[in-house]
Amino acid sequence: MSNLPPDTELETELQELYILARHWQDDISFLEDEARFFRNILLKYDAAATESFGSAAEFRQKIEGQENQLMTLRCAVPEFLGFLEPYIGDNKKPMDLTFLDRYNDLQNGLTALFAGIKKTKKELFAYAETVMAGNLTTAQS
Repeated sequence: MSNLPPDTELETELQELYILARHWQDDISFLEDEARFFRNILLKYDAAATESFGSAAEFRQKIEGQENQLMTLRCAVPEFLGFLEPYIGDNKKPMDLTFLDRYNDLQNGLTALFAGIKKTKKELFAYAETVMAGNLTTAQS
């Protein structure tokens, strides 16, 4: 029986996946900053808004849900990194479908969250513009 040479291509792919997961942590920090920014916009324009411009409470609820997703992902990424480490280097262990499931869950969660935050940002900016336009009209009258 002969020893098989190490799979350097797999090792490289695993290292790249590890680096990608580390970048996810930066992405999560960015999204947390976005959520803080959204809350500041609501604080600034909430007092000026009237019922006809939409509900700031709906935005707060949406932002809170996104912040909850962020907290979940903030915990899940380091767990995934810890899960990934044994596959890298000399301490290889056999891979199973759990590996792919965990990666896909994180990737899909981040993708969905980015899309949700982008949508919230667009809606919130439209809300703020409407509130500002309403205030300008009221101030000019």
